[in-house]
Amino acid sequence: MIKTIIVEDEFNALSTLKKMLAIIAEDIDIVGESDNVEDAIQLINSVKPQLVLLDIELIGGNAFQVLEACDKGNFNVIFTTAYDQFAIKAFKFDTFDYLLKPIDIDELEDCLKRFRSFVHKNIPISESKKLSDTTVTTDVGEEKLLLKTSDNQYIINVNDIIRCQSDGSYTTIYTQEKQILISRNLKYYEGVLNSDLFFRVHQSHLVNLKYIKSINSNNILTLKDHSEVPVSTRKKASLQKVLKS
Repeated sequence: MIKTIIVEDEFNALSTLKKMLAIIAEDIDIVGESDNVEDAIQLINSVKPQLVLLDIELIGGNAFQVLEACDKGNFNVIFTTAYDQFAIKAFKFDTFDYLLKPIDIDELEDCLKRFRSFVHKNIPISESKKLSDTTVTTDVGEEKLLLKTSDNQYIINVNDIIRCQSDGSYTTIYTQEKQILISRNLKYYEGVLNSDLFFRVHQSHLVNLKYIKSINSNNILTLKDHSEVPVSTRKKASLQKVLKS
Protein backbone atom coordinates (compact mmCIF):
# COMPACT_ATOMS: atom_id res chain seq x y z
CA MET A 1 0.00 0.00 0.00
CA ILE A 2 1.12 3.56 -0.75
CA LYS A 3 0.71 5.74 2.32
CA THR A 4 -0.93 8.92 0.98
CA ILE A 5 -2.05 12.31 2.29
CA ILE A 6 -4.45 14.57 0.40
CA VAL A 7 -4.17 18.32 0.96
CA GLU A 8 -7.17 20.01 -0.65
CA ASP A 9 -9.34 22.93 0.52
CA GLU A 10 -12.30 22.39 -1.85
CA PHE A 11 -14.78 19.82 -0.57
CA ASN A 12 -16.11 18.85 -4.01
CA ALA A 13 -12.60 18.47 -5.43
CA LEU A 14 -11.57 16.34 -2.45
CA SER A 15 -14.66 14.14 -2.76
CA THR A 16 -14.16 13.65 -6.50
CA LEU A 17 -10.47 12.83 -6.11
CA LYS A 18 -11.18 10.22 -3.42
CA LYS A 19 -13.87 8.59 -5.58
CA MET A 20 -11.49 8.36 -8.52
CA LEU A 21 -8.76 6.87 -6.35
CA ALA A 22 -11.19 4.27 -5.01
CA ILE A 23 -11.95 3.21 -8.59
CA ILE A 24 -8.46 3.14 -10.10
CA ALA A 25 -6.02 2.80 -7.22
CA GLU A 26 -6.83 0.28 -4.50
CA ASP A 27 -3.21 0.45 -3.33
CA ILE A 28 -3.53 4.15 -2.39
CA ASP A 29 -3.99 4.22 1.38
CA ILE A 30 -5.30 7.65 2.39
CA VAL A 31 -3.92 8.13 5.90
CA GLY A 32 -4.71 11.79 6.32
CA GLU A 33 -6.45 14.85 4.87
CA SER A 34 -5.96 18.57 5.36
CA ASP A 35 -7.33 21.79 3.92
CA ASN A 36 -4.90 24.34 5.40
CA VAL A 37 -1.18 25.08 5.54
CA GLU A 38 -0.59 24.68 9.29
CA ASP A 39 -2.35 21.32 9.65
CA ALA A 40 -0.82 20.00 6.42
CA ILE A 41 2.71 20.66 7.70
CA GLN A 42 2.04 18.90 11.00
CA LEU A 43 0.29 15.99 9.29
CA ILE A 44 3.04 15.37 6.74
CA ASN A 45 5.83 15.60 9.31
CA SER A 46 4.08 13.29 11.76
CA VAL A 47 2.62 10.66 9.39
CA LYS A 48 5.59 10.63 6.96
CA PRO A 49 3.65 9.59 3.85
CA GLN A 50 5.13 8.22 0.64
CA LEU A 51 2.90 10.42 -1.49
CA VAL A 52 1.17 13.79 -1.04
CA LEU A 53 -1.60 14.89 -3.41
CA LEU A 54 -1.29 18.62 -2.95
CA ASP A 55 -3.49 21.50 -4.05
CA ILE A 56 -1.68 24.82 -4.44
CA GLU A 57 -4.16 27.37 -3.10
CA LEU A 58 -4.93 26.44 0.52
CA ILE A 59 -6.51 27.97 3.60
CA GLY A 60 -3.86 30.11 5.29
CA GLY A 61 -1.42 30.17 2.38
CA ASN A 62 -0.22 27.87 -0.39
CA ALA A 63 1.45 24.55 -1.12
CA PHE A 64 4.93 26.05 -1.40
CA GLN A 65 4.80 27.17 2.23
CA VAL A 66 3.91 23.60 3.15
CA LEU A 67 6.80 22.11 1.22
CA GLU A 68 9.32 24.61 2.56
CA ALA A 69 8.33 23.72 6.14
CA CYS A 70 8.25 19.94 5.79
CA ASP A 71 11.08 17.43 6.16
CA LYS A 72 12.80 17.24 2.80
CA GLY A 73 13.14 14.08 0.72
CA ASN A 74 10.76 11.88 2.73
CA PHE A 75 7.79 12.02 0.38
CA ASN A 76 6.82 12.62 -3.25
CA VAL A 77 4.38 15.25 -4.48
CA ILE A 78 1.70 15.26 -7.14
CA PHE A 79 0.22 18.73 -7.46
CA THR A 80 -3.53 18.96 -8.14
CA THR A 81 -4.55 22.47 -9.11
CA ALA A 82 -6.69 24.57 -11.41
CA TYR A 83 -3.82 26.99 -12.04
CA ASP A 84 -1.17 26.08 -14.63
CA GLN A 85 0.80 29.29 -14.00
CA PHE A 86 2.38 27.63 -10.94
CA ALA A 87 3.96 24.80 -12.95
CA ILE A 88 7.35 26.50 -13.26
CA LYS A 89 7.65 27.10 -9.52
CA ALA A 90 6.26 23.64 -8.71
CA PHE A 91 9.09 21.85 -10.46
CA LYS A 92 11.68 23.61 -8.34
CA PHE A 93 10.54 21.22 -5.64
CA ASP A 94 10.79 17.42 -5.76
CA THR A 95 7.62 17.15 -7.82
CA PHE A 96 6.55 13.93 -9.47
CA ASP A 97 3.70 15.37 -11.50
CA TYR A 98 1.37 18.33 -11.94
CA LEU A 99 -2.30 17.57 -12.68
CA LEU A 100 -4.70 20.30 -13.75
CA LYS A 101 -8.27 20.41 -12.48
CA PRO A 102 -10.74 19.19 -13.41
CA ILE A 103 -8.60 16.09 -13.07
CA ASP A 104 -9.05 13.52 -15.80
CA ILE A 105 -9.34 10.02 -14.36
CA ASP A 106 -7.26 8.50 -17.17
CA GLU A 107 -4.50 11.05 -16.64
CA LEU A 108 -4.56 10.37 -12.90
CA GLU A 109 -4.38 6.62 -13.51
CA ASP A 110 -1.43 7.04 -15.87
CA CYS A 111 0.33 9.26 -13.35
CA LEU A 112 -0.09 6.70 -10.56
CA LYS A 113 1.14 3.87 -12.80
CA ARG A 114 4.33 5.82 -13.42
CA PHE A 115 4.63 6.58 -9.72
CA ARG A 116 4.32 2.90 -8.80
CA SER A 117 7.10 2.01 -11.24
CA PHE A 118 9.44 4.45 -9.53
CA VAL A 119 8.45 3.22 -6.09
CA HIS A 120 9.01 -0.42 -7.07
CA LYS A 121 12.36 0.37 -8.67
CA ASN A 122 13.26 2.37 -5.57
CA ILE A 123 14.49 5.30 -7.67
CA PRO A 124 14.67 8.63 -5.78
CA ILE A 125 12.28 11.17 -7.22
CA SER A 126 15.05 13.78 -7.22
CA GLU A 127 16.99 11.65 -9.72
CA SER A 128 14.15 10.39 -11.85
CA LYS A 129 11.71 13.22 -12.45
CA LYS A 130 12.82 16.55 -11.00
CA LEU A 131 13.71 19.24 -13.51
CA SER A 132 16.80 21.31 -12.76
CA ASP A 133 16.49 24.88 -11.50
CA THR A 134 18.25 26.15 -14.60
CA THR A 135 15.61 24.48 -16.75
CA VAL A 136 12.72 26.21 -15.01
CA THR A 137 14.26 29.65 -14.55
CA THR A 138 12.33 32.14 -16.66
CA ASP A 139 12.97 35.65 -17.85
CA VAL A 140 10.47 38.35 -16.90
CA GLY A 141 7.46 38.19 -19.18
CA GLU A 142 8.52 34.98 -20.87
CA GLU A 143 5.58 32.58 -21.25
CA LYS A 144 6.22 28.88 -20.67
CA LEU A 145 4.16 25.77 -21.33
CA LEU A 146 4.30 22.51 -19.40
CA LEU A 147 4.15 19.43 -21.64
CA LYS A 148 3.89 15.96 -20.14
CA THR A 149 4.52 12.69 -21.93
CA SER A 150 4.38 9.16 -20.53
CA ASP A 151 8.08 9.23 -19.66
CA ASN A 152 9.15 12.87 -19.52
CA GLN A 153 8.07 16.40 -18.72
CA TYR A 154 9.06 19.51 -20.65
CA ILE A 155 8.77 23.20 -19.89
CA ILE A 156 9.17 25.08 -23.16
CA ASN A 157 8.98 28.66 -24.35
CA VAL A 158 5.65 29.29 -26.05
CA ASN A 159 7.46 31.45 -28.62
CA ASP A 160 9.51 28.39 -29.63
CA ILE A 161 6.43 26.45 -30.71
CA ILE A 162 6.25 26.46 -34.50
CA ARG A 163 3.04 24.49 -34.89
CA CYS A 164 0.77 21.86 -33.36
CA GLN A 165 -0.62 18.95 -35.36
CA SER A 166 -3.59 16.78 -34.45
CA ASP A 167 -3.45 13.00 -34.44
CA GLY A 168 -6.86 11.98 -33.15
CA SER A 169 -6.87 12.49 -29.39
CA TYR A 170 -3.12 13.25 -29.47
CA THR A 171 -1.21 16.36 -30.51
CA THR A 172 2.35 16.67 -31.77
CA ILE A 173 4.04 19.89 -30.69
CA TYR A 174 6.75 21.03 -33.09
CA THR A 175 9.39 23.36 -31.64
CA GLN A 176 12.65 24.65 -33.02
CA GLU A 177 14.48 21.77 -31.32
CA LYS A 178 12.13 18.80 -30.99
CA GLN A 179 8.80 17.11 -31.62
CA ILE A 180 6.71 16.16 -28.58
CA LEU A 181 3.67 13.88 -28.73
CA ILE A 182 1.11 14.74 -26.05
CA SER A 183 -2.04 12.84 -25.08
CA ARG A 184 -4.29 15.90 -25.40
CA ASN A 185 -6.32 16.92 -28.44
CA LEU A 186 -5.65 19.98 -30.58
CA LYS A 187 -8.72 21.79 -29.29
CA TYR A 188 -7.14 21.86 -25.84
CA TYR A 189 -4.03 23.63 -27.13
CA GLU A 190 -6.11 25.99 -29.24
CA GLY A 191 -7.68 27.12 -25.98
CA VAL A 192 -4.44 27.25 -24.00
CA LEU A 193 -2.22 29.07 -26.49
CA ASN A 194 -2.56 32.81 -27.10
CA SER A 195 -4.99 33.43 -29.98
CA ASP A 196 -3.03 36.55 -30.95
CA LEU A 197 -0.02 34.34 -31.67
CA PHE A 198 -1.55 31.02 -32.79
CA PHE A 199 -4.12 30.39 -35.53
CA ARG A 200 -6.10 27.23 -36.34
CA VAL A 201 -5.55 27.09 -40.11
CA HIS A 202 -6.99 23.62 -40.55
CA GLN A 203 -8.88 21.00 -38.55
CA SER A 204 -5.56 19.28 -37.89
CA HIS A 205 -3.16 22.23 -37.68
CA LEU A 206 -2.53 25.13 -35.30
CA VAL A 207 0.35 27.39 -36.32
CA ASN A 208 2.43 30.13 -34.73
CA LEU A 209 1.82 33.21 -36.91
CA LYS A 210 5.36 34.49 -36.53
CA TYR A 211 6.73 31.38 -38.29
CA ILE A 212 4.57 31.76 -41.42
CA LYS A 213 6.70 32.33 -44.52
CA SER A 214 4.19 32.18 -47.36
CA ILE A 215 0.86 30.83 -48.59
CA ASN A 216 0.34 29.71 -52.17
CA SER A 217 -2.63 29.48 -54.50
CA ASN A 218 -3.15 25.83 -53.54
CA ASN A 219 -3.78 26.83 -49.92
CA ILE A 220 -0.47 25.44 -48.71
CA LEU A 221 1.26 27.32 -45.93
CA THR A 222 5.07 27.25 -45.82
CA LEU A 223 6.66 27.85 -42.44
CA LYS A 224 10.15 29.10 -41.63
CA ASP A 225 11.30 25.60 -40.68
CA HIS A 226 10.39 24.59 -44.29
CA SER A 227 7.42 22.49 -43.21
CA GLU A 228 4.20 22.75 -45.20
CA VAL A 229 0.70 22.88 -43.74
CA PRO A 230 -2.66 22.86 -45.55
CA VAL A 231 -5.06 25.73 -45.01
CA SER A 232 -8.76 24.94 -45.17
CA THR A 233 -10.75 26.96 -47.68
CA ARG A 234 -13.00 28.47 -45.03
CA LYS A 235 -9.98 29.54 -42.95
CA LYS A 236 -7.95 31.17 -45.74
CA ALA A 237 -9.73 34.53 -45.78
CA SER A 238 -9.57 34.83 -41.98
CA LEU A 239 -5.88 33.94 -41.98
CA GLN A 240 -5.06 36.52 -44.66
CA LYS A 241 -6.95 39.15 -42.69
CA VAL A 242 -4.98 38.29 -39.53
CA LEU A 243 -1.67 38.38 -41.39
CA LYS A 244 -2.44 41.79 -42.89
CA SER A 245 -3.35 43.21 -39.49
